[in-house]
Amino acid sequence: MAVDIDVGQLIDDSKLNRVSLSVILLCGLIMLMDGYDYTIITVAAPVIMKEWGVGSGAFSWVFSAAFFGYLIGAVGFGILSDRIGRKRTLILASCVFSTGTLLVYFCHSLEILIAIRVFTGIGIGGAVPCAITLTSEYSPLKGRGKYVSIMYSGFLIGIVLGGYLAGYMLGRLGWRPLFLVGFFAPLLAIVLVGLKLPESARWLAARRQTEKERRTLSYLVGRMRPDIVVGDDARFVSAGSGGKSGALRELFAGRLRWVTPVLWGYYLVSSIAVFFIGSWSPQLLVLKGFGASTAAYITGSINILIAAGCLLSGFYFDRFGFRRGALLHGLAAAAVLVTGGLESTAFVILLMASGFFINSAHMDVTILAPIVYPPGCRNKGAGAAVAAGRIGAIVGPPIGGYLLDTRLPMETLLGVVAIPLGIAALLCYLAGRQYDFHFAPLYARKPPSDGA
Repeated sequence: MAVDIDVGQLIDDSKLNRVSLSVILLCGLIMLMDGYDYTIITVAAPVIMKEWGVGSGAFSWVFSAAFFGYLIGAVGFGILSDRIGRKRTLILASCVFSTGTLLVYFCHSLEILIAIRVFTGIGIGGAVPCAITLTSEYSPLKGRGKYVSIMYSGFLIGIVLGGYLAGYMLGRLGWRPLFLVGFFAPLLAIVLVGLKLPESARWLAARRQTEKERRTLSYLVGRMRPDIVVGDDARFVSAGSGGKSGALRELFAGRLRWVTPVLWGYYLVSSIAVFFIGSWSPQLLVLKGFGASTAAYITGSINILIAAGCLLSGFYFDRFGFRRGALLHGLAAAAVLVTGGLESTAFVILLMASGFFINSAHMDVTILAPIVYPPGCRNKGAGAAVAAGRIGAIVGPPIGGYLLDTRLPMETLLGVVAIPLGIAALLCYLAGRQYDFHFAPLYARKPPSDGA
């Protein structure tokens, strides 16, 4: 008689193992490359703008172009991933963004650069949700938020490394060699991922398996749980994987009809603030009197704090739930409001604090999205949430560029950022209520507390 092995429950109930750890590290490596690509265009922006004679408003479309591509990639690759698998999609998307980074090296006009950044963004938009989903699907239930945030910290490490490398190279070699590094390093990562990264066991178990896929699942189950003997007649399943993969209406089925719109709205307004600040931090520092290389070094230092905030976000998510993100957004809004009127050291310190709180809260929804969707539409759900955020990311940089060109006082300019942060705090609280009432009890496998 065939024995059913619930792969999803097996992973949920297990401890962190070598398979899960390898997925976290390899996906984190891809995220590191994404982070490097993101930061080198921002720290190189003041130099490129000066070299090409381009204003902040015009150059802001370079940032928005990448996020527009990200929007396309997150949705397109998200649907593709639910059909052909996480690993193949991750490799394909990584090849796209590394090629786009190389093309920037040969670019000499703003229009071509914008087109290239759309192409690059498509690849990054496919890789990031896929890496998040893979990590979530291989993480034990206890500590899942922590493991996703550890993986995602690769993105922040890439930002830090990019900032420091740019600080060293901009004054010596110029901005173009930064993009050569951004091409060759991902190629090595892609080869390693192709050789070592396993396909999602949950995704394989949720579909009708070929004989090769059954052997793969038997091997993975044996690696994750050596105490389980997998017989030749074993059937692999994954609980909660119902529904046909590919239909967007799955994202609004049942309880998700309340969660999905709130997640999208939260990600959108939070992204306006995140990418307003993230895209223009080097230029804001230049306007405060810092040189381009110094601004790059400071940006790298700011991103060390952001990385720490994202790591802590995963630990706090597992310990305290989702609603604390509202408090973090409130603190971020307060920090941003008082930052603009400060000078030099005080400005840098408050800019660091703003980045810490904004990105810590933003990380929560990155953790939450893969948790609330079933395996059959998980990557599509995570990709759609990220895509909604990229609409905010498209809007944020042009708003910043326009405000910079109008020569508004710094305190007024940054005060604008507090508006989406306040809205994000409200939506974060609402999303937290939905999670605490409907999903946390399911994942905890116990009834919710009275105060949930």
